[in-house]
Amino acid sequence: MGRYGYYVIDADGHGGDLPNWWERLPSQFRDKWEERRERLRKHFANLPGVGVRSTKGTAKIDSLERPGMTDPKARLEDMDLEGIDRTVMFPGGAGEEWAGLDREFAIAVCRTLNDARAEFLKYNPERLMSVAKLPMIDPQAAAEELRRCVTQHGMVGMVTPQHIREKNLDDPSFYPIWAEAERLGVAVCVHGGGQALDQVPIGIDRFKTRLETHAFTHPVGQMLAVMNFTVGGILHKFPNLRVAFLEANVGWLPFWLERLDEHWELTPEQAPLIDRKPSEYFLSGRCFIGCDPDESTIPAVVNALGEDVIVYASDYCHWDCRFPDTVKIIAERNDLSRSAKEKMLSRNPARLYNLN
Repeated sequence: MGRYGYYVIDADGHGGDLPNWWERLPSQFRDKWEERRERLRKHFANLPGVGVRSTKGTAKIDSLERPGMTDPKARLEDMDLEGIDRTVMFPGGAGEEWAGLDREFAIAVCRTLNDARAEFLKYNPERLMSVAKLPMIDPQAAAEELRRCVTQHGMVGMVTPQHIREKNLDDPSFYPIWAEAERLGVAVCVHGGGQALDQVPIGIDRFKTRLETHAFTHPVGQMLAVMNFTVGGILHKFPNLRVAFLEANVGWLPFWLERLDEHWELTPEQAPLIDRKPSEYFLSGRCFIGCDPDESTIPAVVNALGEDVIVYASDYCHWDCRFPDTVKIIAERNDLSRSAKEKMLSRNPARLYNLN
């Protein structure tokens, strides 16, 4: 039993990538990978605000260099420090899903990355878990890679950006992926971001600082994704699919569901793929949203939507995470009931990932 009387499950941590995993790529893709790395360097050098480090704020500017990001032994030590019993790790997001806009290259990159992550998990498979990175540029190949990662590596879900280049997630071309996730009984995790190489951005061309870019892309992208899964009919077509919307805070969700409901009631004929309020799909027990531990709006969201929606996410070890106090901050809050805290830290992540 965990430190607080229940097992703490981190629904969204980062790392799990072995050092230099790309060196395992098939030889025919090595030159292309090096070309992509150079494009990545230039991309992030020119992206609004990225690479601009604050010397006055509270951001952990060297957090990605923490050994637990690439060393499983060090990761377990950091989990013990935080009071985390099990973690679900997410790979970095730099556009591997459509690498080089080349189907075969993207498939090879995702497969190599997933195989390397599987080695990381073997160090302690009871505590270290992962989602799969998929070549979303080829939905059929993505479904096949998801199946391989779940059946061969024991991965507990998949990660997708909030949109795939010019396509929203409710595009029918992605149905094979959602169908396979539903068949396998694993989670679809929509992760915040929107700044990857070759992504089609939503609005960040207007910004000049990291503050603006980072603050905007995560919640706005997730608002799009929530609309796609509810109004766009994915949750109706796949009634057993479990979905999480991660790394975008929680305070906006009640407002957004209420607004979607209002617009559905006014013009239901414009949402022909659903037959009930968008909020009813979200609150059916299959959808979850990740929180930062110190968000002031968490009690309001619990009051509006109930205790069964929010999952705890450490965000280890990103520059804006609260390491090593993420569990402690939630567990010691006096504005949440014990039941709400236990569900957030344990029961809801367990339902999301179908864990014992």
